[in-house]
Amino acid sequence: MSVFRAAGRIGLLAFAVSTLVACGDNAEPASTPPVTSGPHIVSAPPPPEALPGCTAIATALGELVTGFEAVDEAGTRQDGDVSYGISCAWRNAADGGAFGAIVIVDREPLTAADMQRAGLYAEDARVSALGGFVAIPDGLLDGKAPLGPVGPQVIVGPVTVTIAGNGRGTAGAITLDQALDAAVAVHRLMR
Repeated sequence: MSVFRAAGRIGLLAFAVSTLVACGDNAEPASTPPVTSGPHIVSAPPPPEALPGCTAIATALGELVTGFEAVDEAGTRQDGDVSYGISCAWRNAADGGAFGAIVIVDREPLTAADMQRAGLYAEDARVSALGGFVAIPDGLLDGKAPLGPVGPQVIVGPVTVTIAGNGRGTAGAITLDQALDAAVAVHRLMR
């Protein structure tokens, strides 16, 4: 696993979320459901056909999607040589806010060592309880900071869940803490 592939994936995520900007003030922050159960370690990744759909992901995101509409109920699925996954996006047409959830299953998983070498590694108790870690630019994780186009990646074994937004309207009120709670909820959905 190269540092360049890890950094490239974050760049790809930024591009995907930046397309949400085209889909389009502050409001009260949305909230996500609290973590309600103990550790769940991944023993095997879900196969491509078993990945949750956008409706199930929206249910896991709870109140975070309140006021947002799905851009495409089916989402976008991809299946390649190195990974497979699904991307889902929601937008608030009234204020231009948009955010997305991306689930990627790597056939060659990213590791904590890879992210540490790339300067992208951070720890968080919610994610550690799943047996994973967070990848975020510069390894800086300020939970109160607003979610942006390069959101935190919650990596547990071969499965990465990322929540990212365009920072506009209601999406601009989403914090990194809420994004982490949402990513953990999506990981738990797949258990």
